Amino acid sequence: MPLIVLATAMDQPDITASDRLYAEALERRGCRVVAAPWDGPPKAFADAAAVVLRSTWGYYRTLEVFRDWTEATAAVTRLFNPIALVRWNLRKDYVGKLAAAGIRVPRSHIVACEAEAIDRVLAEAGWDQAVVKPTSGASGYSVELVTRATLLEQVAGLSDEARAAGVVVQEFLPEIAEGELSLVYFDSVFSHAIRKRPPPGEFRSNSRYGPTRSAETPPREVTEQGAACLRVLPEMPLYARVDGVVRGGTLIVIEVEVLEPALFMEFDPPSAERFAEATLARLG
Repeated sequence: MPLIVLATAMDQPDITASDRLYAEALERRGCRVVAAPWDGPPKAFADAAAVVLRSTWGYYRTLEVFRDWTEATAAVTRLFNPIALVRWNLRKDYVGKLAAAGIRVPRSHIVACEAEAIDRVLAEAGWDQAVVKPTSGASGYSVELVTRATLLEQVAGLSDEARAAGVVVQEFLPEIAEGELSLVYFDSVFSHAIRKRPPPGEFRSNSRYGPTRSAETPPREVTEQGAACLRVLPEMPLYARVDGVVRGGTLIVIEVEVLEPALFMEFDPPSAERFAEATLARLG
């Protein structure tokens, strides 16, 4: 009976409702599944056949410690997603790598977390506003829509993590008002999708901002564009979430999540079975 450990975090140690469906699907296939915080006692991972990064939210607050833990874990057991993808996803400079590979992404620039540097990007791009986010972060933490008129005040309020790591200054996509599309894939095969709509007056669709969520059936050409995005990654992810908006039939990829994305399996319970099957296929 293989032991599969779902990595969580000390401040939120329990398996999420979505991941519970996945755990139950694995248990029906003869696995033993437990949750353990990545920043908790290491013995919880000692006998694991695989460690699956699931809700390690907040890792960016201790980024170097988390990076060391993933490297050490990958050295002694199967880590999913694999360590090459963890390294790739830890910094949002991967957006530039996607663009270089021909993937449609928002125009983006990485600069120091300084008002002067951000203002220079806005001026050169001809933007009155832009999305600013830390180069390492998650869950919408310290993500702001800045304007040239209020830039000094807004930059002063950004997080210490943003100051340490720098920021991505990204083109604002007005389509976000209609909701961000989240496309979920297992072994790069499309599984299901949801639309996350931010509340009125908000552009962020992360859970802390109170979005509405609903199941979505995107056109096949859109799901194929998401799959094409995954094909340019360092290797095929076991699980992935591609977030973006659609403009004129083209998917504009805002983020690719292969580290610890919520997979929203509660919106499509059979997806948990697909995830379990893909996991066991990886384990051979």
